Amino acid sequence: MINTIDTAANIPADFICLLDDLSVVNVSGEERIKYLQGQVTTDMTQLSAHEALLGCHCDFKGKTWNVFYALAHDESVLLVSHKESSAVSLPELKKYGVFAKVDFSEQTEQWACFGGQGPQLESAISELFGDVPFEHRQTFSNANGVVMALTYPNPRFMLILSKDGQAKLAAHSSFVFANSTLWEVLDIQAGLAQLSTVTSNEFVPQMMNLQAVEGINFSKGCYMGQEVVARTKFLGKNKRAAFILKASQAANVIAGDILEAPAGENWRRGGTVLRAASLGEECWLLAVVANDTEVNSQMRLKAHPDTVFTVQSLPYSLE
Repeated sequence: MINTIDTAANIPADFICLLDDLSVVNVSGEERIKYLQGQVTTDMTQLSAHEALLGCHCDFKGKTWNVFYALAHDESVLLVSHKESSAVSLPELKKYGVFAKVDFSEQTEQWACFGGQGPQLESAISELFGDVPFEHRQTFSNANGVVMALTYPNPRFMLILSKDGQAKLAAHSSFVFANSTLWEVLDIQAGLAQLSTVTSNEFVPQMMNLQAVEGINFSKGCYMGQEVVARTKFLGKNKRAAFILKASQAANVIAGDILEAPAGENWRRGGTVLRAASLGEECWLLAVVANDTEVNSQMRLKAHPDTVFTVQSLPYSLE
């Protein structure tokens, strides 16, 4: 088990961690794709056995209940997201399912989610799935579960494993196990939004940069909240975006915490934290702030004014 890592630059090349804050919802039934197509921002018809999707589930006002990965497995779709936002989203997602041939099942206890990177993990993935995915969101699946490749900020993998897959993974005693904080930092550095109880139903997808990471398809048909999401794009009404921030000290920050930005000699409300992770001498945030925020500008925590964060570059364009 890795004990002490002082900065994100020192995250080891080889590690694996249990992502026990994630939920797995199984969507089955012959109309599963058709039904989800009318509910979420991504084009579910593009989901395949070898390509996962990133998407959002919104209410009719375009506010996002949940941000999820959709992965094909057997005759089902697995929706993988944070447990808290999944709990808020699932009842809404199921609401109209009674009119379609679709079934939803919360199956978090039947699966285990892992994240990691490096040659040792790649070797295990090869044994579990017969091959290793390397293209962004490329997947392989079988009775052991599903593996998905992510390429930002560096090549890494998410595994959603069945009981059989978990047993085979456990046979690899040489793994370097780490705290899930490492995965959280990498997700933040990749600029990937995640929602919790307090931030669910607060932001339209573009405020969290979902359009920049292929989480919104603007040419698909109607879905819940589509009118607002489209209007936000085509009328240029969005004034907020997600930015990465870093402090050179550890800090106790949670989703929903308020950031303040300088306003002359004073400070004003500057944004809302989506996700946060402290790693040794650093604290990393992804927060929704004004979309004209400049890289290297500073913000502070409202609850802890002595903790000052510097805005970092995003790994993608917001244009």
